[in-house]
Amino acid sequence: MQNDASLSDTYSEPLSMSTVEGLTNRIPQAVTDTLTTYSLITPPATDIQSFMTPIFSAYISAVTKAPPSWISTRTSACEICERDWVPLTYHHLIPRGVHAKVLKRGWHDEQLLNSVAWLCRACHSFVHRMASNEELARHWYTVESICTRDDVQKWAQWVSGIRWRKR
Repeated sequence: MQNDASLSDTYSEPLSMSTVEGLTNRIPQAVTDTLTTYSLITPPATDIQSFMTPIFSAYISAVTKAPPSWISTRTSACEICERDWVPLTYHHLIPRGVHAKVLKRGWHDEQLLNSVAWLCRACHSFVHRMASNEELARHWYTVESICTRDDVQKWAQWVSGIRWRKR
């Protein structure tokens, strides 16, 4: 959608009433009935269009925003085990699910929220098993701090000897 001018015009903020109507017309009647049953909308005071407009807006802004800048930080090897022959994934050093809590409690500055580490799948899974998202955000928010742990050092030493093969 970022490269399609006609879609960008149609779905630009704020959404026009005709765009919202076109989107809500595609919603099955059962959805409207369910929203009414659970008192999320109360016709005629609130209708499906006024209920769905902020949802559509949030979705459209999420899918049309530019790719994150952390892609430029990609490394050639896993930052924990240093294997360079395995595919890498990006690990949010401060997990996205706790960003609001991190800001509210003042644990870190906002510019640190999108810091990532490039890890192989094995190391990425290990990091998430070693601590909860809140602990990762609070104490283990840099690769250096993660690598100081004895269990991570032992893991990295062991996994670096494993040869990865495609099946």
